[in-house]
Amino acid sequence: MWLKNAVYRNPYFADEHNFLFFGHQRRKLEEDGYWWDLYCDPIHEQSNFDYIHMETPHLLSHRSPAKTENLRYLDLIEYGGTLQRKLGLRSPSLPDDVASRLREAEAEIRRRFDVDVDVVSKARRALHVRNTTLSLYERLLDRVDPEVVVLVVSYGKETLIEACKRKGIPVVELQHGIIYNHHFGYSYPEGETKTTFPDYLLTFGEFWNENARFPIPDNRVIPVGYPYLEERLDAYDDVERSQQLLFISQGTIGRELSRFALEVHEDERIDHEVVYKLHPGEYDRWEDEYPWLAESDIRVIEESEPPLYQLFAESSAQIGVGSTAVYEGLCFDLKTFVFETDGADVLRPLVEDGAASTVESVDELAGGLRSTTASQFDREWFFESNSVRNILEELECIRDAHSEG
Repeated sequence: MWLKNAVYRNPYFADEHNFLFFGHQRRKLEEDGYWWDLYCDPIHEQSNFDYIHMETPHLLSHRSPAKTENLRYLDLIEYGGTLQRKLGLRSPSLPDDVASRLREAEAEIRRRFDVDVDVVSKARRALHVRNTTLSLYERLLDRVDPEVVVLVVSYGKETLIEACKRKGIPVVELQHGIIYNHHFGYSYPEGETKTTFPDYLLTFGEFWNENARFPIPDNRVIPVGYPYLEERLDAYDDVERSQQLLFISQGTIGRELSRFALEVHEDERIDHEVVYKLHPGEYDRWEDEYPWLAESDIRVIEESEPPLYQLFAESSAQIGVGSTAVYEGLCFDLKTFVFETDGADVLRPLVEDGAASTVESVDELAGGLRSTTASQFDREWFFESNSVRNILEELECIRDAHSEG
């Protein structure tokens, strides 16, 4: 892939562009036969920006045909850094006082959690990645000479962000998933900061702005909406709804949730058809890890068809633990339940806002499904409307502000 990228979609052959996008490497196959970047392609489709889009490899591949135009791959940087590290080049050194503080952290983790974590080695590895890729990113920025860099998922891209800051280029992040007060990527204790955090964060809605303490000023955390969700809501507006209870699975809680789904399916008081939607990360292993589910006659969705949003549109209720999809399902007016297990605190704000109910047993779920109490879900509070227009306006404002500066 490194050699192929030298001639195919080579990022260093790019021309100069006003906007440089670093998209999400995990694409989704849509009905038009193209693989979409769900966070960037809806913006590209409706903008007339002079942009170029960069993509890192996902599971040693790139999906094709890609919806994105003006697309380049970052294999030269990704694997160029790997080759240097394998050859032992640019190895970092840690000052004695820094290594000593990290070992104190190791001891405290061991004392509090009875877990051994080699923090010193992890720090050296992270610095080695930085040492072997920073100059490659700087060279790319010199080549494209963008006025604004837009990215998805900032954590893991610290070296790119450092390169941008060195060049004086503003960095804007598009929200891609749940943000909550214990999320290591976004929520910081008061007074703490992170030098390699984006300059701006464009969120789905005002709700997310108040859900964490960000390491940038409040006026740089801007609610704009979620373009892909807004498009899908319109696309499935005329789908007929049925008595269907949709389980939203994740690998971290799949064993507990799938066992509960089986209990619900076998209970005569539940008059809803149970549909169990697996997370893409579970597709290849669920039959081995959840044999009770494989042996049942529950309808299990183990591929990308039918699309998740179609399942939302067909259902009348949903249940999950900590998935972004649960928030999206609420936009389809689904009665929503949070299954009480490890990780359920992620969705606690939904319960506190009256948009969802917690359940620990089939009895509670049966009662909740029969209840006629309406949920209190303000879609605009979570997902602003006119999202693409909002994003384009904000990006224009950010570019103009920094150009003038």
